Amino acid sequence: MIQHSLNLFFNPSSIAVIGASRTPTKIGYETLKNVLVSNYQGKVYPINPNASHILGLKCYPSVLALPYDVDLALITVPAKFVPKVILECGKKGVQGAIIISSGFSEIGENRLEDEVLETAQKHGMRILGPNTMGFKNATNSLDAAFVYGMPRKGSIALISQSGALSIGMIHLANSELIGLSKVIGTGNKIDIDDADLIRYFSQDSATRVIALYIEEIKNGKDFIEAVKHCHKPIVAIKAGKTKAGAKAISSHTGAMAGSDKIYGSVFKQTGIIRAHDTVELFDFTRALGSQPSSKGDHIGIVTNGGGAGILLADACEENGLVVPPLTKKTYKRIDDVLPPLIHPSNPVDIVGDAGFYRYEMCSRALLEDSSIDALIITSVQAGYARPREFAGAIEKMIYEQHLHEEYDKPIIGCWIGGKEYEDLVIDLKRAGVPIYPSTTRAARAIWALVEQGKKSFRFSKKSKN
Repeated sequence: MIQHSLNLFFNPSSIAVIGASRTPTKIGYETLKNVLVSNYQGKVYPINPNASHILGLKCYPSVLALPYDVDLALITVPAKFVPKVILECGKKGVQGAIIISSGFSEIGENRLEDEVLETAQKHGMRILGPNTMGFKNATNSLDAAFVYGMPRKGSIALISQSGALSIGMIHLANSELIGLSKVIGTGNKIDIDDADLIRYFSQDSATRVIALYIEEIKNGKDFIEAVKHCHKPIVAIKAGKTKAGAKAISSHTGAMAGSDKIYGSVFKQTGIIRAHDTVELFDFTRALGSQPSSKGDHIGIVTNGGGAGILLADACEENGLVVPPLTKKTYKRIDDVLPPLIHPSNPVDIVGDAGFYRYEMCSRALLEDSSIDALIITSVQAGYARPREFAGAIEKMIYEQHLHEEYDKPIIGCWIGGKEYEDLVIDLKRAGVPIYPSTTRAARAIWALVEQGKKSFRFSKKSKN
């Protein structure tokens, strides 16, 4: 059982939607509907003094009028009424509140935020927001947000200061068959912030990887401490690297972007893996969520196309990785598998007519080589290529034989081709195989696994001392 102050927040037995509305398209209506549609199994209480029933549920004039206890309040009333609502929630004993309402520090109304936080702290209540979309808990089927879109159930927790971007990333993850455990919009972060959430997800058994979209970290010291004590991979996008981006952040959440060099230094110091955009964020988390971290930076490459192997070798070295020559033992093993006149090297070109057998045997030879730390298996849809045999080999090695676990080395796939490959890749992604449609993205994913290995090594070294 997870022991954390936010556990009841994310897994409430009862919810009050304060500001619930009978009017479709209003935030209070959409919030209540999302909770109900998500198949939430707890009690739900709409709060509206001007309605008797909403969406078939009995309405109450205020949270204080409820004859039942409430764990979590979803607040959608205008900003000027929020302090009063928080006070009533405090008196009621509500332990957590999501303030979806906007109109606070993002427009200069800092006084309202101060009043809300002071009242909440007096009553021991945690606050998410204000100016937030809320959160979506795919693990336990709870949509506590006002915007549409539920993620596939998975093991990646996504923390974002932008609600709209959160939803876009949910749909991107769904289209890429990537599962998420929980998605949280932090909003203005007057109370619950990134550090709190990192601590929570470090204990959450449903979460293997933590992904962050950051505009501003308010308490840098607390954030660093939370990250240092989290042994799970953390991937982050830091927005506002440029003057234009920093200016946009200020008008978005009222935050100050801060020096990008400082953030970069903090990420490097704490082992946070930095992604440059949302596609790369999911490229990294897909690999980190399904593969062991790499114990070193020496990469083995298997490909049925020499050109693709060269591009991968270039991309690996451009990311500070090493593509080492084969040992004599590995050379001999691979030489026995390849056709005559083909001399093995790394990248291992298994030639355009390669089938299941060559892929598997050459990959195993590299995995059993102590000088190789990670493996990229590549297929190009050339004239002789058999996409289904490539897909079958990599799925067997990862999904059926679990060779990445047997050898404790990450294995990822790379494919270059068209429609026939796309259909097969869908099956591979469903099976949890990290596979990428470009040599650059594949090399970057391996780089992320190497970076996480460095952090894991530091942790293991500290624990021994």
